[in-house]
Amino acid sequence: ALSSAPYPQVLFCVPSGAMQQTVLVQTLIVRRGQVLLGRWRSGAFKGRLTGVLGQATAPPGGKSPSPEAAAVGICRQLLGPGVQVDPRRLRRRGFFSFEERDATSGAAQELGQRYSEHQLVLRLGPEEANGGPDTFEPVATETFEPMGWFGQDDMPFHMMPQDDEVWYDDVLFGDKRLRGTFAFKGEELVEHSLEEVHPSEGLCGLGSSSSSTGDDEALLLYNPDCSKSRALRQALVARGIKFAERRYLEDPLTLSELETLLARLQAGVRGGKLGADSLCRDAELVSGICLSQIMSGGFFGGGAGEEAGRGTEDRLLEALALRPDLLQRPALVVGLRAALGRPSPEDALRLLDDE
Repeated sequence: ALSSAPYPQVLFCVPSGAMQQTVLVQTLIVRRGQVLLGRWRSGAFKGRLTGVLGQATAPPGGKSPSPEAAAVGICRQLLGPGVQVDPRRLRRRGFFSFEERDATSGAAQELGQRYSEHQLVLRLGPEEANGGPDTFEPVATETFEPMGWFGQDDMPFHMMPQDDEVWYDDVLFGDKRLRGTFAFKGEELVEHSLEEVHPSEGLCGLGSSSSSTGDDEALLLYNPDCSKSRALRQALVARGIKFAERRYLEDPLTLSELETLLARLQAGVRGGKLGADSLCRDAELVSGICLSQIMSGGFFGGGAGEEAGRGTEDRLLEALALRPDLLQRPALVVGLRAALGRPSPEDALRLLDDE
């Protein structure tokens, strides 16, 4: 169970009048199928292993920073100033609510009897994992000592919080998105529930009630300088459709939002499979990433099939998170489905006709 420890503090804010609640953010950094774990040097967590974990306290007032933004500061504080984590590369893979049933425990005293935790995953690329100039090299800091990289068969669960054994495999090695609740009594896990979140639902709130858009409202992703974007917007207005709009160049989609968008486009497509390449306007970039996968052994030499395809999709979506100007547009999101408004607005409007 989580207990009092010198976690990095990143301030989260909630609307005025809301109850104060602690939010934790854990970043799981993965390299060649192994996750980085570190040991706490002080506090009640002394000697225990976790991912890169930080505490964020939510007092009343102001706007909440995203978990991705909080993770950047936490990683820098725990892994040293030489580690630069780009929030656009983080993937949301879990959101858990915790209950501490022993009000006298360290966790209850430090975090409150109810708190929550985001699980983010950062997958390092070959250039960061193979000893090149961009190699990811964390160092020990005052409170946190990186202990090494651990694979599925050698996870030291006996040295970790008990809930980790319940969900680590599914998140790290199954690439699942999970939502769950865990109840502790002191350090003992006494009850839990866990559910898998479908990729089209996601954990980022794209076009859902947890974002600025309600369930009954469509979301238009567009560029006002694009003629097809303007055409789709005008068609929605002409129909009297209630919709929210997001100018993705000014407010870029996160990697998790791009994953959710792709899953909703796949749910909305008629016939055939739609891949991440359909979201990218740069054919040369798509070809380059596919060729890179082939040359690095993605399609030959033990990486063939589903794993290679997933690697290509991941790299394409990450490229789009870093370069939002390459995103295909416009896109209309309706519920858990989406469609591109090209070659004509009708290609997206059919989502409304199918409702």
